[in-house]
Amino acid sequence: MNRFEIWNIQQKASHASSQPPQPGDTSKTDRPYIIISPDAVNRVASYPFVTVVPLQDRKQRKKYPTDVWISPSRINGLKKESIAFCQLIYTIEKTFFDFQIGVLEKLYQDEIIDALRMFLIL
Repeated sequence: MNRFEIWNIQQKASHASSQPPQPGDTSKTDRPYIIISPDAVNRVASYPFVTVVPLQDRKQRKKYPTDVWISPSRINGLKKESIAFCQLIYTIEKTFFDFQIGVLEKLYQDEIIDALRMFLIL
């Protein structure tokens, strides 16, 4: 697992195992997420967590400063126009990662970093 890869995460399993249990996501049982934790952490086999931001289909919605709009491509593997919610930062167990969808292009990587800096005031 590497930074800026896009992975499908089994949300149903993630919600059920958290203590206290998270409320179920009624929209989907699985969702794509972008890995944002540094590779130095992601590649430590004994460390069971990865930090991510969620993606959602981009429907008619106002764009907020911490949103990154991403267009689908062969490289990123997305099928629809999507939004990365950089204000929603999660740390999830590696066991919930189902399969890699793609890799975020450099342009979007830079936008994600800028949005995280804005949100975290870095």
